Order: sequence, then structure tokens, then C-alpha cells
Amino acid sequence: MALQPIQIICNACHHTSTEIPTRSFLGFQKISCPHCHAQLTYPLTSGFRATYAIFAVLIILSIMLNLSQGQIGFPGLIGIAMIYALVRDWQIRKQLK
Repeated sequence: MALQPIQIICNACHHTSTEIPTRSFLGFQKISCPHCHAQLTYPLTSGFRATYAIFAVLIILSIMLNLSQGQIGFPGLIGIAMIYALVRDWQIRKQLK
């Protein structure tokens, strides 16, 4: 599915424009300001956010199950990346408000 154009206001030069974002590795929307070429990062779309949240809950439940059986649980690199993406998304959304 193609991303929809977003109206942006550059943090560096305060130039306003409408651009089509690209995706980063974790699904964040990346836009380059056409005026000053600053790289802007926008939050995850709701689909990525919901998917990451569901998998994060499943990972936490899996770790709790392992701990209850006396084993050590670890989320793995993908689990850590998803949790990082959710925290980073929360920070970006907080900055945009």
C-alpha cells in the first residue's frame, strides 16, 4: 500500500510543504525537506503501531511463561527492535503535539 502525502513543517527552516514519505527499516515515515534537505521522521502508521504492540504483549507473556517455569526468557533482537520502535514512536508523537 502506498503512503499518502503528508503536510510537513520543517523543524530546521519552518518551510511548509506536502510530501510523500518513505519508510525506514522499522516502519517510520521519513521525509526530506525540499527547501533545506533536513531529514524529518514522522510516527509509525496505526497498522505498524498495532502490530508492534500485539507482538510486544506476546513477547512479554512468553517471557513471563518462561520465568514461571524457572527458565530465563529473552525477547530476541526482533523483540527488542519492536519495543524500541514503540518507545521511539511515542517520543515522536509527543514532540509533534
